[in-house]
Amino acid sequence: MTGNMPVVSIDITFFWQMINFIVLLFIFNRYFRKPLAKIIKERKDKIEAEFFEAQKDKYTAEILRKKVEEELSNSKKTAVELIKNAERKALEESDKIVSKKLKENAQKELNLEVKKLATELAEKLIKEKIDSERETSLIDNFIAEVGEDI
Repeated sequence: MTGNMPVVSIDITFFWQMINFIVLLFIFNRYFRKPLAKIIKERKDKIEAEFFEAQKDKYTAEILRKKVEEELSNSKKTAVELIKNAERKALEESDKIVSKKLKENAQKELNLEVKKLATELAEKLIKEKIDSERETSLIDNFIAEVGEDI
């Protein structure tokens, strides 16, 4: 190889290369273009369908997420209401029990006081050993005192 060779030489080899290239384009166009175009179109359609399906799934997921959040919020509200109702009922029941106990204690104290007063009257009657008029008077006084206390 000499240093004087042209970069591009047009000779018979170049001519056959051009003919080969044109034949190759013709064969490619004739036998491979349509099948390749069909494969590319199918691939494109498949990708578009998957993209559309993904968008639809995303939209559905968003709707479901909102629905779950709403149900969770409603559940929390219901739970708060149930707790408030339970607390209110417990307080009412507690008040009833306390009131009942207070009444029972008051009744017990009243019974004890009556017994105490009856015992005091009996002691007075025994100590004084008085006649029946005096005894009747003491009993009447006792009943009057007990009536005032009750």
